[in-house]
Amino acid sequence: MKFGHSFKEALQGESYPQHWVDKAIPYGQLKKLLGKVREELTRNGYDPDTLHRLLADHNAEYRLRVENSHILRPKLVVRPSASTICLRSDTVPKLLTGGELSTPASAPPKSSSVLLGNPTSSPPSLAQAQDAGWVDIPLDSDAKFFNILQTDVVELDSLQTQERQSMNDGIQLLGDEIARLARPRKGVIHIAKSDLYRWREIFELYLAAQVFFSTAETATGPRDSEKARKQLVWFQDEVNKRQLLQKFKLKASAEAYTHFLELNATLLKNFKFQELNRTAVTKIIKKFDKQTSLGVKAEFPKAMSSAPFIVGSIAKDICSQMACEVLSRVPQIVDYTCTICYSICWLPVRLDCDHMFCIRCMIKMQTREKELCPLCRAKTVLSATEAHIDWKLMSYMEKWFPKETKEKQRYNELERRRELLGEAYVDTNDGPCIVM
Repeated sequence: MKFGHSFKEALQGESYPQHWVDKAIPYGQLKKLLGKVREELTRNGYDPDTLHRLLADHNAEYRLRVENSHILRPKLVVRPSASTICLRSDTVPKLLTGGELSTPASAPPKSSSVLLGNPTSSPPSLAQAQDAGWVDIPLDSDAKFFNILQTDVVELDSLQTQERQSMNDGIQLLGDEIARLARPRKGVIHIAKSDLYRWREIFELYLAAQVFFSTAETATGPRDSEKARKQLVWFQDEVNKRQLLQKFKLKASAEAYTHFLELNATLLKNFKFQELNRTAVTKIIKKFDKQTSLGVKAEFPKAMSSAPFIVGSIAKDICSQMACEVLSRVPQIVDYTCTICYSICWLPVRLDCDHMFCIRCMIKMQTREKELCPLCRAKTVLSATEAHIDWKLMSYMEKWFPKETKEKQRYNELERRRELLGEAYVDTNDGPCIVM
C-alpha cells in the first residue's frame, strides 16, 4: 500500500481530534509539488542524473539555510564547467562571490554570453569556468515545497506545545489527588484507611511495564507507538489479574486510576500522531532526494534543528513529568533497600562515604572486621557509630513503609536473640513450646 494512502487512512481511523488532523503534514500536496520541482529542474537542464554527477564531482551544491526571518531558503548553486554543464539561455544566473550574490561589473560581454549558455557560442574553457565561480540557479517550486513543509512543521511544534501543557496540567492534578489518597496513616492499625499499598503495587507494575521507554540492555531507549501500546495493555491486564481495583478502600482511588489510564492513552495517541507525521516528513524528503538527486536528507534536520518536532519526542518530556509529579508521590521499597540483605534499610546507617546499609548488616560487617564499604571500597565501615544512623530517614521509612519496617524490626530482634542464645533459642511465633 502506498504511504500516502495509508497515511490518510491512519489520520481518519485513529479518532484523532479534528484540529490535530488539520495540522498534519499535507503529504499529498507536497507530493504533487515535488513533481513540479523535478519538472523545473529538468527544464533548466538539471535532470536527476546530471545533478547526481555534478554533486558527486563537487561542481554543484544544494543549500538549505534559515534566514533571520526564520524562513527556510533553498538554493542550488553550480560551478560552470565545459565538461559537466551547459546552462540554458532562459535562465538568469547570478555569480556568487564569497557566498553572496553579486554581478561583476567588469565582466566582458563575451564572458557573460558564455555563462548564459548561448547555443551559438562555444563552451567555456576550464580556466574560464574556475574564474567564474559559483552560479545561482533560480528555482521557484522547491522554495514553495520547503515553505509548505516548514510551515507545517512549525504548526506541529505549536500543537505539541499545547498538548504538552494540557497533559502537564492533568498530571499535576492527578499527582495531588493520588498523594491525598495514598498518604500514610499513623501506625499499622490505621493503614486499612489508606490505599497506599494498592497504589504502590500499581505503580510498581507501571514501572515494570516501561510503557514508553525501555532500560533493557538489548532494547534501551524510546519505544515505538505499537510497542508502547502493547506494554500499556500488559500493565492493565496485570492490574486486573491481581484485582487491585477491587482492593481499593476508597472510591476516589478507582476514579483516580481511570484518570491515570486516560492520561496514558492521551499520551500514546499524541505519541502515535507525532510518530506518523515524522514518518511522513522522512518519506517526503526521501522522495524529494530520489526524484531530484539533491540530497537533502541530512541537511533538512540540521536546518530545522530548532524545531522540537524534528529533534525531540513529547513522550520523553511527559514521562519525566509523570515520574516527578505522580509516581514519586508513592515511594517504592526498591529505593530504600539495603544492598547487602535486599530488605528495607532499617535502621539506616549512612557511612562517611554517603552509602547506606541497615544496622544489622553493618553490625555483622564490624563484627567480622570488614573495613571496606561494599559499594565504593572506602575504609568507612569500622568508623561507623550510632551517630551515623539517619534518624530523619528512619522516621520517613516508618511513615511510608509501616508493614515493612515492623517486619524488619521483628526480624532484627529475632536475629539478635539467636546470636545471644544460639541454636537453643526457639521463636515463640513458630509454634508452642513442647517440653519432652
